[in-house]
Amino acid sequence: MTESQVSSNYRWVILALIWVVYFAFGLILSSIPPLVTPIANELALTNSQIGFMLGNVMLAYIPLALPIGLLIDRIGTRKSTMIGITLISLSGFLQSFATSLETLSLFILIFGMGGPFISVGLSKVVASWFSGKERGTASGIYLTGAFVGGATALAITNTLIMPLTGTWRNSLRFYGLVGFLIALIWLLLGREAQTHSTSSTSIPLREATTRLLKEKLVWIFAIIGFSVGFASYGLGRWLPRILELNGMSPTEAGFLSSIPGWCGLIGSLIIPSLTKPSQRKSVIFIVLLVQGICVFTIGVSIGLPLIMSLIFYGISSSATAPLVIVTLMDMPKIGAKYMGVASGILFMLVAVGGFIGPLIVGFLADLTKSLIPGLITMTVLVEAMLIFMLLMKEKRKD
Repeated sequence: MTESQVSSNYRWVILALIWVVYFAFGLILSSIPPLVTPIANELALTNSQIGFMLGNVMLAYIPLALPIGLLIDRIGTRKSTMIGITLISLSGFLQSFATSLETLSLFILIFGMGGPFISVGLSKVVASWFSGKERGTASGIYLTGAFVGGATALAITNTLIMPLTGTWRNSLRFYGLVGFLIALIWLLLGREAQTHSTSSTSIPLREATTRLLKEKLVWIFAIIGFSVGFASYGLGRWLPRILELNGMSPTEAGFLSSIPGWCGLIGSLIIPSLTKPSQRKSVIFIVLLVQGICVFTIGVSIGLPLIMSLIFYGISSSATAPLVIVTLMDMPKIGAKYMGVASGILFMLVAVGGFIGPLIVGFLADLTKSLIPGLITMTVLVEAMLIFMLLMKEKRKD
């Protein structure tokens, strides 16, 4: 077997590795929401402060996503992924030592510093190792890692980890150690794609950004990214608390909160792989429509309607990212060469929405003594994106 054949086959090992890395990302990111009640009680936090804490992880994304996208294009994905997984694991571990809102927010910010290396960088890993139809499949597969990681944290934190470790602090330390173990695995097995060349990617940030921002589709998806980030983080970070306030125990709330993550496997794997390029606009329109409706119904329903809303929300919300990412990859003026910066633009707007969403939900809850206004705000914002999808033109090419 030739060296090129070995490298070609190794792309599936790389895909498995970045799935595990994204699993750690989702696991550590979602470790806080099921622990909101004991954390808020011990640190005496208001709803607005809880909202700030839940959205604070996105603060560092906002200024860093774009320059980190360019840095990834220059230093390569092996180094950048190692930096990212190390920082988010360190953040998860340090959060367990927080003594106030300020110290907890500071430690969460470290996750925000490492996060862009993962969320931005892994899309470039796929663009560098895969081509053609495999890109859509690979994008759908690796993105499920975050869904599974997040769902795992929500499902097992209050049912298994807290009883075993005894406190919310020890639970966070456990998740941090899991992240460090995965960082070691990447250090030993991670590789750079042969197509990577620093000489071909040393494009100034201003030049690359200006080039990409001339593309209308980049603007459209960036705005959609903001609204989806607002809703997904606004709902996802508050979901266990929402369900607890509706009368559920922490264990029940954690289990039900994990349903969108498990159902995200369907949306992330199946929908992008079955969607032809000419169908992406219509499919994105449908998943945004369903996602917006479910955001509201999750907060106002109980029993079977609640469960169905969680299922359909998980399927629809998880399909959005891979569809958008693979569409950007396939644009002739982006491809693997500019994917780092393009992803940086996209995730920067997702980060802005991801920070504002939980904060607005908490602020409106303190103002109105109800979570319903926040749910309505998220629903309206997502459904407004349907207008952009109707205005978007696409090439009919399968």
